[in-house]
Amino acid sequence: MRRWILLWLAPTLAIAAAAPVIETGSTLRAVDLKSKPFLDADTVAKLPDHADVVIVARQGPWMQVKTKDNKTGYLRLLQVRLNASDSMLAARPATERTVAVVSPLPGPSSATTTTGVRGFSEEDLKASKPNKAEYDKMKSLAATVDQVIAMAASSQLSARSVPYYGEDGKPLKSQGAKK
Repeated sequence: MRRWILLWLAPTLAIAAAAPVIETGSTLRAVDLKSKPFLDADTVAKLPDHADVVIVARQGPWMQVKTKDNKTGYLRLLQVRLNASDSMLAARPATERTVAVVSPLPGPSSATTTTGVRGFSEEDLKASKPNKAEYDKMKSLAATVDQVIAMAASSQLSARSVPYYGEDGKPLKSQGAKK
C-alpha cells in the first residue's frame, strides 16, 4: 500500500513543483497603467480602485501586469497589493511550494518588498567637499525665533517644555527647555 502511495505521490509532487506560481493582486487606488516602466511613459489605461491584475514580471520598482480585459502595462510596485496567498506561496522555494500545494500550512516566511534610494558610497563621502553657497542658501531658509512665535500664535499653538535627553535615554536636568 505504501508503495502505491509513493508511486502516486512522486509524480504529483514533481508536477506541482514545476507548475509556475501566478501572482495576482489589486490596485490600491485609481492608477495609470503605463506602456513602459517610466513615469513619463504613455498611459495605456486608467485602472480604478481595487482593479484585479496578474503580475507578469517585475522590473526594479515596477511590475508588468495584465488586466482582466487583457491590457498589459506597468504599475509602480507600491500601487499594487499582492493577494496574501499568492505572495506567501511565491516567497517560498520550489520545494516548499510543492509542499504548500499538498499541505497549505503557513511557512516561516512571507514576501516582503521594499523600494528605496541607494545611499552614498564610502568613496563619495571621502570625495565630498563643502559647498558654501548651498550652506548659505540653507541657512537663509531657516525661520527666526520671531517668525516661529508669530506662526505659533496664528495657529493657536502654545509653548511646551521638552527636556534634552542624554545618550542613556534619560532627561538632562541642567539643559532643559525654558519653562
